[in-house]
Amino acid sequence: MMIAQNGALTVLALALQPAPPPVTDAITTLEPSSKWNVHYADDYCRLARNFGTGDQSITLLIDRFAPSSVFRLNLVGPPMKRSAADGTATIRFGPDLPEQKLDFYMGDFGEGQPAWIFRSGVYLRPAPASAAGVIPAPAIIAENDEASVTEIGIGRPLRKPVRLRTGSMKGAFTALRTCTDQLLASWGVDAEQNRKLSRPAKPMSSPATWLRPNDYPPDMIRKYQPGLVQFRLVIGEDGRPKSCHIQQSTNPEGFDAAVCKALMRRAEFEPALDENGRPVASYYLNLARFMVP
Repeated sequence: MMIAQNGALTVLALALQPAPPPVTDAITTLEPSSKWNVHYADDYCRLARNFGTGDQSITLLIDRFAPSSVFRLNLVGPPMKRSAADGTATIRFGPDLPEQKLDFYMGDFGEGQPAWIFRSGVYLRPAPASAAGVIPAPAIIAENDEASVTEIGIGRPLRKPVRLRTGSMKGAFTALRTCTDQLLASWGVDAEQNRKLSRPAKPMSSPATWLRPNDYPPDMIRKYQPGLVQFRLVIGEDGRPKSCHIQQSTNPEGFDAAVCKALMRRAEFEPALDENGRPVASYYLNLARFMVP
């Protein structure tokens, strides 16, 4: 079965998860143990910072794949270790914004460090409703919200909630935005032109139909291997995908080729329109999730 959840393309359904353990009232506050670092990669921009030390240390990773208000969130460190493979976390960005419930699955970063890898794109506020269910490209960036984030709260499923003392993240998000603008230029897409689009590239069919159960690589099914694949399509002035590129993947050897093969065969769009209503080259981003129940 093929379903769409929060804009992502999901192959197969998720299994039911056990209830998380109770959370105590005490809060552990972790101060920064490194400066903010912005990593300029070929396909994404990463904002990273370490908090705390030793067994309490947590590394915060915020990835963006294009100019947008949405990002991928990963939390890495000993506190993230847990027995269940999947779960739901309560996260609050700053004291003034609403708490959110975000789904994640367990993974590893670096030298086997446990990590919560959040399944869908994350906003500082709860994700806005979208009839099409796709990631905005580009979206209005809420700079006031960015400045208001001075801490990040992490609740369930931790037994003891944690507060990451970030300080105002206005400067950090500004640096991240500079990085994503440079990404577009490297793709051959005009960043300024795309910032003023009257319409982004629009799927002509439901993205949920672009990946099908038989696209799940057989070797990955036999190994019960899930996959999370962030992809980018460059869309020409005629609305046809010109190229497919994997921006980030949890299992590149298992899933990347299958994703791009299916998307280049089935994805179709109405072209993006500039501020004067003329077709222009643009891009489309989304996330493919492969899950074994």
